[in-house]
Amino acid sequence: MNTVMKPNNKWSKEIFFILACVGAAVGLGNLWRFPYMAYQNGGGAFLIPFIICLFLVGIPIAMLEIGLGRWSGGSVAESFNKANKRWTWIGWWALINSMVIVFYYCVVLAWSVQYIVYSLTEAWAETPNAFFLSNILGISSGPFELGSLSLFGLIALFIVWLSIFFIVRSGTRGLSKVLMFTVPLPLILLIILAGRGLTLPGAGEGMSYLFTPRFDEILNLSVWAAAASQVVLSLGLGMGQMVAYASKKRDDAHVVKSGITICSMDLVFSILAGITVFSTMGFLAFSRGIPIEELNMQGLFLAFVSYPMAISSLPLAPLWGVLFFVLLVTLGIDSAFAVIEANLTGLEDLKPRLNRNSLALIMCIIGFLGGIIFTTGAGLFWLDIVDHWVAYYSIAAIIILQCLVFGNFAPISDIASRISQSWSGFISVVWRILISYVLPLALILVFGANFINEFTTVYGDYQFTAVAIGGWGVFLAALLVGFIFAIRHNQRKT
Repeated sequence: MNTVMKPNNKWSKEIFFILACVGAAVGLGNLWRFPYMAYQNGGGAFLIPFIICLFLVGIPIAMLEIGLGRWSGGSVAESFNKANKRWTWIGWWALINSMVIVFYYCVVLAWSVQYIVYSLTEAWAETPNAFFLSNILGISSGPFELGSLSLFGLIALFIVWLSIFFIVRSGTRGLSKVLMFTVPLPLILLIILAGRGLTLPGAGEGMSYLFTPRFDEILNLSVWAAAASQVVLSLGLGMGQMVAYASKKRDDAHVVKSGITICSMDLVFSILAGITVFSTMGFLAFSRGIPIEELNMQGLFLAFVSYPMAISSLPLAPLWGVLFFVLLVTLGIDSAFAVIEANLTGLEDLKPRLNRNSLALIMCIIGFLGGIIFTTGAGLFWLDIVDHWVAYYSIAAIIILQCLVFGNFAPISDIASRISQSWSGFISVVWRILISYVLPLALILVFGANFINEFTTVYGDYQFTAVAIGGWGVFLAALLVGFIFAIRHNQRKT
């Protein structure tokens, strides 16, 4: 087999690798999903399991993914191929699945871009819920009533994908310049918004809800399941991002320190996001004269309805609105282009001679086209259905398989040596046991029970046909495309 040497596309400094992984891990989910999950699962009762899961689940798997990048020198697909070519499909499934996620993830970013403009005039006025449903979504009556396309939404989506193209087309050189801005800026904005939130009347009630443990709820298995899923999604595990970024690291130095730093920064961002949201929601509850438990904090509506509603009650409301939605965009763009970079790394493994600039353009065009369905009146319904499968069950299955394969059917000692040769024997053994047995079993128990329920109930009271297409259909389609790419990948290696 003739091989073509890849161009030098390494991180020039360790700090850029850390910033890249932090940017990939910290995203929109930290700002709306973490507070929402905390709100739904008892505040402090959720925070304690989340921190425990971050250290017992997040850090070990993050270390594995960094180690895979160092060991294989390529994408997550190349890592599985190097272990054994019969496992290559898992790596490509991870990449294709992550691409599906970024289709609708960028639409949410496009909503944020629109809200930056709308914040200047507080266009949602006294009806933020109706404004979101009508002006942003143009929501229809169900998944099969597509309604009309939002022109402003399409323009915003085009801007998002055009930005991603210019960021990824030049590799680590371009990424490094962008990361120096897009990672520190959200942290600064979060600190400003959290500080402002803490000065508001009623903020204390919000802080009490977030940080006061309710020990009776901590014993609830569903709270631990929610915490584990948030850790996995928050760190972007099972999507090939850390593997791709680690493959561009110049050496194996400081891997453990980098991994712990990445996970710790994710925790910092999550807690700051919790403070920002709960202090503001405490203020909203105070102004309405109701307990915070009676606020309607629901998923994406938290960011695009509840928070604008609270912002409207603040002095200098347009300023805080613009800052909040700029925060959303800068948080989300890093995670979006990390997915594209992971897929580009996979395609470069598959076809080393491909021109990166052209390949990046093609992928961004596909991403834009793939997101159009989510800008229709039925977009929110399809986003909910697709996200429930590809960002929950598919990622869970990929991580479980990743742990099982590399913990039991690959040279785990070689991978461990690329993580750190300074590990004590005890720590190395504990890590291997966690990866090989404990974490796969725990994740199977956490996600398995819910997965079984999918066979007996129809998710979200949607029509079965919609769930079959957007749920099971997309799940299986991503898996099938992964197999097709794996066949081509394996042929290249023979």
